[in-house]
Amino acid sequence: MKQITLILISILVTITGCDTTNRKNFVVLIDNSTSVPEQVMQRYIATIQETILPNIGDKDKLIVQFIDGCSQEKAERIYSFDLAEMNFENKADGVNHKADSSRARLKRYVNVTVKNDIAETILAKRKERKDCGGYTDIVNALNEAKKLVETKKSYSNNTDKIINDAEGIENFEYETCIVIFSDMVNENSAKTYDFTTFGKLKGADINKKVTELKDVDKIPDLAGVKVLIYGATSTEAAGPFAGKQIENVELFWDLFFHSAGAELKGYGYDTEIELKNYLTNE
Repeated sequence: MKQITLILISILVTITGCDTTNRKNFVVLIDNSTSVPEQVMQRYIATIQETILPNIGDKDKLIVQFIDGCSQEKAERIYSFDLAEMNFENKADGVNHKADSSRARLKRYVNVTVKNDIAETILAKRKERKDCGGYTDIVNALNEAKKLVETKKSYSNNTDKIINDAEGIENFEYETCIVIFSDMVNENSAKTYDFTTFGKLKGADINKKVTELKDVDKIPDLAGVKVLIYGATSTEAAGPFAGKQIENVELFWDLFFHSAGAELKGYGYDTEIELKNYLTNE
């Protein structure tokens, strides 16, 4: 009997195929250090408003946290929403246009309400955390972000749905994407991970820095996570070593994310195209 059941399942799976829906969990990390000029912060906010929000899916979720000197001891979700947990239906909607009306309310919520609220919240929280702005602790911010990785799934394939008699349950799984708005020059108060001098180092030195982090368990498990870096550049103090600093900092993060098991989808000063391509599955 069991063998017959498995054969039937195999036939059904072959016929119906796999229709798993991918939901996205966006973890947005924003550099809140005092070295970030207000016009750069406004650029970060505008990219969230104009690139991420208009392309977000109707079951996606988003969390915003800061990168600063308090990334570890004072990590906080300064803004978040989960569209899968929200209902945009209205009893007054007619049957024929029910789905369209619900979708229109969702878009209005994201592109108007969230667009305004997220900007106001980021700027207000930036002022609240001004005492944390002396450093850019990206390493610890990423270790905290590990807690925000979403692995929840529901019946990842049709075989599971059949076995669990769950035909009516939506078939989905989450993919986490960490979007980092920062120059990517790490500085922490203890000066143990200080990238301001990276312009004077060689490739072998950068490899050693990553190995040292791995030895003290400071590279989080980000298996399957997608990562996009927006804003990567040098610091003013780098002077004539600015080009080498940019090169070595990028090398460090490439090695770091590879070791973490993450996929780096974009890295640079302006990665809006890469971000948009990811959002639209291109």
